[in-house]
Amino acid sequence: MLQELNQLGIALEQDNQLTPIGFSECLCHWQINLPLGSFQVLETAATKGKPKFGRKILVPDLRRNGDEPLLIDDGGEYVFGAGDRGEKRHQLYLQLLERCLQETNHEAVKEVYEFITNTTVEKITAQLTEIYPQAANTDWCRDRFVFLFEGKQITKISVVQKWWFNYYGSKQDTVNGVCLLTGEQTLTMGRKMPMMVKGVPGAATSGAAISSFDKSAYQSHGWDGNINAPIGFESAVRFHKALDFLLNSDTNRYKLGEQVFVYWGEEDGEGINPEIWENPAFESIFASPYSPKKFNLEDIKSSRFYLAILKGNKGRISVSGWSEVTTQKIKDSIQQFVECQQLNNLAPSPLWMLCNSAFFNPSKEHTERIATALIKAAFLGETLPDEYAYRIIDRICKEKVFNDFPSKSKQSRYFPRLQGLLLYLATNNMKYPTGDPQFDTAYTLGRIAFLMHQSQVKAQNMSEDNTNVMRSLKTLSSTPTQVFARLCHGCTHYHVESDNSKYIKKLLAEEFENFDISVLPEVLDLKSQALFFQGWWQKRAEFFKSKEKSE
Repeated sequence: MLQELNQLGIALEQDNQLTPIGFSECLCHWQINLPLGSFQVLETAATKGKPKFGRKILVPDLRRNGDEPLLIDDGGEYVFGAGDRGEKRHQLYLQLLERCLQETNHEAVKEVYEFITNTTVEKITAQLTEIYPQAANTDWCRDRFVFLFEGKQITKISVVQKWWFNYYGSKQDTVNGVCLLTGEQTLTMGRKMPMMVKGVPGAATSGAAISSFDKSAYQSHGWDGNINAPIGFESAVRFHKALDFLLNSDTNRYKLGEQVFVYWGEEDGEGINPEIWENPAFESIFASPYSPKKFNLEDIKSSRFYLAILKGNKGRISVSGWSEVTTQKIKDSIQQFVECQQLNNLAPSPLWMLCNSAFFNPSKEHTERIATALIKAAFLGETLPDEYAYRIIDRICKEKVFNDFPSKSKQSRYFPRLQGLLLYLATNNMKYPTGDPQFDTAYTLGRIAFLMHQSQVKAQNMSEDNTNVMRSLKTLSSTPTQVFARLCHGCTHYHVESDNSKYIKKLLAEEFENFDISVLPEVLDLKSQALFFQGWWQKRAEFFKSKEKSE
């Protein structure tokens, strides 16, 4: 995966899409304009409501070691000495600033030094409160400040930027070696990587390491730290920045549950159209990360497409999945994913909804395994596990949601369960729904079960979830011989003879023409249970379908 990320990073560098070495986009809160020394609050426009405090800006960044300062654009503790740790950190910040001033002798750096050394925490607090009253009730010592000189960000001035690049390189723990990714003799990373990965669920907000060897077990043969897997300094920075690019791109990452999926293709780093996640039937599958351009699949169908699944694991990133396929395979898989859900003109459900349908409380249950299986089924055509179908069937039998069909407000809860079972059958190479399930015993049993259930509802004006069939639904769908005879006897002798059930009696007779009770198995396997519920729903859909008066 790191090699593919490195190749992506090279392509992004050529397109000027990667941030310079030593810089990254960080959340900044205040802007100081020099030489006037005026303050400006930084905000991000919100789609709804008030703007959010803070804005992401490209500023110097460094994997800090203790109290390590950053050049010019840093937090209030460093810049002005605010807070409990401010005195120590402010001195380190001034030492770094003085060094930069001596070696660059740039006017803008001199302006920053003079401004900082001629102000106090009290003055800064008063100025911040004046332009942003909310600052009076907040601890701004960790807010980040950005300095501009004559309208230009100082750390982006070429001389200053080059100085920081050299300083950044000098702070890295490197040794001579051969890069594992490129095969070149170069400076390789020592005990730790130059950057941390941010934006992965379960990891610390400050970031987590994607590669580390900090246990004694990794010190065999005299190898220590990243010497176990030597990676060149520039390659390490490059693949970290490429991964950061993916994690911040709408077309190249999707968060589902407590994990994030990142994906990209060889063709200009292509990604997945974000519309796919809410509407899988969206026509344009592939999208450019730079613009909403559509790709000509005929030109790129043989190119590679990569999918990685990441989650936080304490201070590290856990790569729980890695796949590479062709773009044509992606297209074929999504086509199957869409088509197998469209029974009776249903619109395909988004993946998050299909995932939630397997859990009673998705916000509190561990959904990662099912979410991963659904992503791989949709994009890679892989088989859905039996656990997914079992969970859906268990919910149906416990909550009796199959009877929510007439209520439009509850359809959103029911349809994804039906479509999840359809998807399970399709990925497990079942002919239904593309074939003809007419003579499948489990499917026909489901159709008969619905009619028996509906006959009692009609005959006795019962609630939908209180019939004998619904109370026995779990047993009927898994070990039918235990209860079918009793339920069928009650239906034929007590329910279908009422005036309200004559039409159902006719429908039952039609179903029994394709049903041989002598071959009814004692136990239905999971796939047969899924077919049972497909039969139930399909008969219900036919039963409630509006009919012509002549019928």
